[in-house]
Amino acid sequence: MVMATSLVMSVPVISAESSRTFRQKNGLQAYVPPEWFLKGYFTASEKNPRYVFGPVQEFVGALGGTATWLIEDMELERLEAARAHGKKIEYSLYLESVSPGRTEYWVFVALPYDSAKGWYDAKRAYHGRKAKEYYGKTRDELERALSRGLKINAELRFWIEKGETSLKVPENVIMNRYKFQPVFDLGTGRRTDPAAKSD
Repeated sequence: MVMATSLVMSVPVISAESSRTFRQKNGLQAYVPPEWFLKGYFTASEKNPRYVFGPVQEFVGALGGTATWLIEDMELERLEAARAHGKKIEYSLYLESVSPGRTEYWVFVALPYDSAKGWYDAKRAYHGRKAKEYYGKTRDELERALSRGLKINAELRFWIEKGETSLKVPENVIMNRYKFQPVFDLGTGRRTDPAAKSD
């Protein structure tokens, strides 16, 4: 009985130590995301996303662990410098989720755009002429989602477990592992939640 208790008690300690090490290694510090980000919806695949999920704060609750939002120190400096000049930029945030025996990180990109065009223009600025090939179809699909009242303010870019970045598409992981289902099908242009009225 004593041995069993010792094993159970040691698990959260190991997870906490793992999270501290990961934070230090990556220059991460606690951060409070803006309300528009937490209440916004998100996609979960960088290229050719199939669905819209959300809101972000509901996904946090679905993970079930102790959640902490983090930002890299250099990313925070970049964000604050942009704000000082009145600019809105994309920036990355880490969602740390600590559960007994497991610590994982979900890396989001905050999207401060009011339209799919703003999102696409940012992609075009980075990818140049290839943007249309890579993101043209997604731009049109996001416009339909926005016209249905879904404000997409984030992209879930990747997932880190045991200190390693997974090659799995987050879209599949959150649906299969956490049963977190989408609210909108980008391909059909329709809501997927049963309570929603058909468009």
